[in-house]
Amino acid sequence: MKRLLVTVAMVVMMAGILSAQIDLQPIANVKLQKSEPITLKQLKSRVDSYQKEIGRTMTLDERKQVLDTIINERLVVQAAERDGVKVTDSEVNQNFQTMISQQVGQEITETDFIALIKQKTGMTIDDFMKAQNGMTLSEYKTFLKSQLLAQRYVLAKKQAEIQNMAGPTDSAIRSYYELVKTAGDPTLLTDPTVPNFVQSDMVKIFLVVVPKGDTPDAAKAKLADLQKQLKANPAAANDIKAKSTADKAGYDAGVLYINKNDSAAKQLGITMDNLIQIFKMDLNQVSDVTETPNDFQCFLLQEKYGAKILALDDVVKPGTTVTVYEYIKNLMLAQSQNKAVNEALLAIINDLRKPENFQILKSGAELDKVLTW
Repeated sequence: MKRLLVTVAMVVMMAGILSAQIDLQPIANVKLQKSEPITLKQLKSRVDSYQKEIGRTMTLDERKQVLDTIINERLVVQAAERDGVKVTDSEVNQNFQTMISQQVGQEITETDFIALIKQKTGMTIDDFMKAQNGMTLSEYKTFLKSQLLAQRYVLAKKQAEIQNMAGPTDSAIRSYYELVKTAGDPTLLTDPTVPNFVQSDMVKIFLVVVPKGDTPDAAKAKLADLQKQLKANPAAANDIKAKSTADKAGYDAGVLYINKNDSAAKQLGITMDNLIQIFKMDLNQVSDVTETPNDFQCFLLQEKYGAKILALDDVVKPGTTVTVYEYIKNLMLAQSQNKAVNEALLAIINDLRKPENFQILKSGAELDKVLTW
């Protein structure tokens, strides 16, 4: 029996070794500047990423398209390196930090993000990233770098044409506005780049937060003093805000714009009923002190904005200066430029996809078998 268990264990171990060896086999080779193999493992990782995004298993033809995509990326990266176009690791890290900050909803460092993921999910950053997009953090950054490099290479090649593109006409801007101002066309709702110019009920609050730190009683007393100042004189918010930026101020203060909807309530961590109570407050009214596990808070209600369809000369969001007209103009120009970049990238790829620059090492039924896992 013992010999049987040992034999089974050896078979399992050998199967694992063989699987790893198969995954490391090259299935394509890019050789524009240098010989750079693309392994089955790299293809599996990318396919896994796309399958998580689309929520289903990719077909054989789709997997072949993914292989072509990786080949195209490697060709562009090697062409960029050949022509002296570079993206530094610090630029990749900064871009990644911007992405995770948008995901979290506030500025956050990579170190703090890793700690947050561990705290919230109990997962390592690599396990979390693989669950999200099928790649480890290192693999994702390599992918991100290739995307940034391709974009920079295209801009270096076609910068003049892209930057000198004519902006949208006044007529086009107004037509766009009429089309989407209430998202009347349901097909537009699936496009995240299309804004909905319906402003919900909104309030502007001045929020003051005092971290508890090691002295929660002192923190509570500090907030009570700041609350007293706001109640006595709502205009004191300006002075409180200015002093919050000083070293050792001991508190944070700033303006928040809050919509009256479920997503705003969830973001604030309160119930919809509590959110509605905020909207029932009077102008210049100061809230009671609330306590969280980490701090004490209170706020001053400064402005109320009624729900409406925004006109072209309205600002997109209270507290900003960009009008709906300017927003649409910039959006349409960006869409045109993105289209031009994609077309330029496709032209560059078509020029680089020559037999002498790459080779797919398997074909026909042999390739189909490798891509079926």
